[in-house]
Amino acid sequence: MEKILIIGGTNFIGRNLVEQLKNKDKYELTLLNRGITNANLFPGIKKIKGDRNTKEIAELVRGNWDYIIDLSCYFPKSLEHILGAISTKLKRFIFISTVSVYENGEQILKDESERTQAFTREIYDDDTSETYGKRKAACEEIIKSSGINYTILRPSLVYGKYDHTDRFYYWLYQVKKYEKVLLPNNGIQKTSLTYVQDLIKSIVLSINEGKDKNIYNIISHPETSIADIVNVASKLLKKSPETKNVSGKYLLDNNIYEWTKMPLWINSNYDTQDNKKILKSYNLEIVPLEESIKATIAYYQEMNWYEPKYGITRMKQLELMNNYEKELYSR
Repeated sequence: MEKILIIGGTNFIGRNLVEQLKNKDKYELTLLNRGITNANLFPGIKKIKGDRNTKEIAELVRGNWDYIIDLSCYFPKSLEHILGAISTKLKRFIFISTVSVYENGEQILKDESERTQAFTREIYDDDTSETYGKRKAACEEIIKSSGINYTILRPSLVYGKYDHTDRFYYWLYQVKKYEKVLLPNNGIQKTSLTYVQDLIKSIVLSINEGKDKNIYNIISHPETSIADIVNVASKLLKKSPETKNVSGKYLLDNNIYEWTKMPLWINSNYDTQDNKKILKSYNLEIVPLEESIKATIAYYQEMNWYEPKYGITRMKQLELMNNYEKELYSR
């Protein structure tokens, strides 16, 4: 049996991954995490309890692993400790990175050859969102210079079953619950999305079929939009909400920030990434958008459509829609 250490494994991506791997006889799984989130999951799987962001992580990862899958690395120092302790017999280190490593710029459908963000060691311990992409870029460079065999996967925003961030769910909830839905710039600006099951497939394929020392964008839908999501969700939920446009400038003028207060919205068409390399190398079949949204809706049906914790409140949405309409009529 091949021994796999999964760092993380009980929250969103990891939970989906373990569900996929746990019944495969050829793998012996071990999960390493703090034992805080969903600690009672997977009782039949060996667990190592520890905090990866301490120096003790080096001792915890020692072992004759065939593969290590790192799902939860946000700080370069943690990765340095891990890579300094692993066996040279390791067949592959599979690292989940992000498309946020790319430099910002007016480039659509960025491929793996695009330049990544510059960084210094000063950001290694920074925990702000502003340095997230730089820290992940630093992690990639540490892996590439380590001498080990690796696969680096760069997803965009990941959505699907067990997603606790509510960023994608925010839009499903709007369609399900409301007769009027606010769309920034009519919801037409393009972004890239990664369905969690496509990411899981790419991780599993990386275990045995991945090419040595390679990096891939793992993107399900390179160019989609909030309007696409709303339209598909409306069809599946048999809803017909009235969509109300509010301009990006008006939102920004009212401190409604891209992505954080208005989920999935970037006020440009440049937040898109290409997926041709992984489709060709892995012969990967992507789940169609409608099929993935249908499965995601089924999950939230089971969760009883709780109110999303991400994004602006309904009261704020109504205020913005009403005031923007008044402003248009007053011109």
